Amino acid sequence: MVKISVGGYDDGEGPSNRSQKRRREEEEGEEEEEQHPQQSFEIVDPPIGTQENEEHAPTDAGSNGSATNDRDRSIPLFVSDPDVFDCCICYEPLGAPVFQCENGHIACSNCCARLRNKCPMCLMPIGYNRCRAIEKVLDAIKMSCLNAQYGCNEMFSYSRKSNHEKECKYLPCLCPHTGCDYVASSKELSLHFSHRHVGSGTQFIYDRFFTLFLNTDQKTVVLQEKNDANLFVVHNNHELLGNIVYISCIGPKSMAGFHYDVLARSQGSTLILQSFTKIIQGQIADAPTKRFLLIPSGFFPSVQLKLDIRIKSQH
Repeated sequence: MVKISVGGYDDGEGPSNRSQKRRREEEEGEEEEEQHPQQSFEIVDPPIGTQENEEHAPTDAGSNGSATNDRDRSIPLFVSDPDVFDCCICYEPLGAPVFQCENGHIACSNCCARLRNKCPMCLMPIGYNRCRAIEKVLDAIKMSCLNAQYGCNEMFSYSRKSNHEKECKYLPCLCPHTGCDYVASSKELSLHFSHRHVGSGTQFIYDRFFTLFLNTDQKTVVLQEKNDANLFVVHNNHELLGNIVYISCIGPKSMAGFHYDVLARSQGSTLILQSFTKIIQGQIADAPTKRFLLIPSGFFPSVQLKLDIRIKSQH
């Protein structure tokens, strides 16, 4: 087994040149992800293009399995600059087809089209010649998920890195209980909350109304569904005009949201909100600019809010 350390080149023309890299645009409402300066990759041998011939090659019965071992061998690769495998224009992971200009600068197919096939480095034509060597390297790279410590065992090609990170159900989530720093996947977090914080959350059942009392200045209340143990957070932001109330669900970004109803009744008047939960990875969430209920100041005669809530199942 061989270990190879690969560092980013610094010729001023590639993705590892941090002085010229712009920061990636973040999706609205998402927190910045923690940077990982070093990442592990596995190079699978043989690369794409030679597998078909080897699959039909005869196996020597007296080789003690050497032919199989040669096909399955791999090299762990430690990359000090993972961005070296990103497009130097859009900074997204490269994936076939990859194109190069006559000077060897590379770009993804989408960027070639957006730039009208003109290399941004040297202004030479780009988008006509495939860079087969890089494509083979990308096909040969198999990497583990950053959430492996939380239970994800999936291996995937580098070009699927972004898609997997958006879909991974093992995305770490922070326990919503005040003062608890436990971090785990949403499934493990639900079990943790059920056993370590018994009685600290309000239990409910999907598709049924339940009554919740909040003080005017109370920020959050944790909810837990009795059957699937999913965790929800009722947020309450006290503003000058009244109280902004909305509900979030703790889970991975790929998780589908839940529809919910919130009813506020007082002195014969009823305020109704029908909205959709935001998926978060912890208790804290910014006050939304839409999909919330504003309970006007003075709507309730006391300093306590009385809300009837129904969270609908996804069936």
